[in-house]
Amino acid sequence: MATFIKFFPKDIGIDLGSSNTIITDIDGNVLVKEPSVVAIDLKTYEVLAVGVEAKNMIGKTPENIMAVRPLENGVISDFELTRAMLEFFIRKANSGFSVFQPRAVVTVPSFLTDIEKRAVEDVVIYAGCRDVKLLDENIASAIGMGIDINEPKGNLILNIGAGTVQVSVVSLAGVVSSSSRKYGGDNVERNIKKFIKKNYNFVIGDSTAEYLKNNILSLKTDEQDKSATISGKDLVSGMPKVANITASDLLPCVLPLVNEVHTCIRDVLETTPPEISGEVIYDGVKICGGMAELSGLVESIRDNLEINAFVVENPIKVTGVGIGKALTLLKERKRFIFRKNDL
Repeated sequence: MATFIKFFPKDIGIDLGSSNTIITDIDGNVLVKEPSVVAIDLKTYEVLAVGVEAKNMIGKTPENIMAVRPLENGVISDFELTRAMLEFFIRKANSGFSVFQPRAVVTVPSFLTDIEKRAVEDVVIYAGCRDVKLLDENIASAIGMGIDINEPKGNLILNIGAGTVQVSVVSLAGVVSSSSRKYGGDNVERNIKKFIKKNYNFVIGDSTAEYLKNNILSLKTDEQDKSATISGKDLVSGMPKVANITASDLLPCVLPLVNEVHTCIRDVLETTPPEISGEVIYDGVKICGGMAELSGLVESIRDNLEINAFVVENPIKVTGVGIGKALTLLKERKRFIFRKNDL
């Protein structure tokens, strides 16, 4: 079969997350959804694997190989590894050879400094894109939810990711007020590992902590008896050990995250203009992100803040879908929603 050279590849939207990277096209179709993990050889600093393949190596590698996340709390912690990871993902999203490089719109947390934003721009350009625009993460989430962001109406967005909690009121294609914390699902996993080490005298791996976070944790009183049998390594004997963990045991591990969520929402509502506050109260909090489906979170927000809340459809993908659809605004020259330095 003949192979054709493409002059212009597909423009892409990139949701660059601490846990997962999602790349979508202009229609919001997911082209790539893989863990933000890179496996490297510590002796040569050579990249051995990226994405799912690299994540499967975590905790199972020899001494000279390490699987790492090049982003932490929404911030690039290793420029070269992030570049290598994105280069792999971008090639996967745009297979085949093309004369020109694709344009890209990338999500960024609202709290990034100008230097950190410039680092995001540079890493995407070095990874293989010719033109990069940055878009606030919660504006992308609003677009992915199907909200008309150009309307003069306030929408309260709560995005709980692996490394950050972000709350924003979005109106007229901009952020009216926002609050964020560098705390997320990764912190919950670390809390779980510390709790089990301290109370059961044995160590568990990252995948076990992730399983407990996603399947056992609950804020509901009637679900505190949920349990799982896990295995790990005994600290005293060094031998394998098995223990039964319940949701009630792990409740202290997730409460700090819940408190951060409540604080962020309260901070945003306190600085929101009164004209928008009424609309926000009526529509409620729209929750997305990797921790959005934490059992009992919606009820916790309703009970503690006396405001309606609900989890949106496809909460993990909604930001990635939105950043892809933001390409339409770029093509229509509705560029005022993008970072001002890019205009």
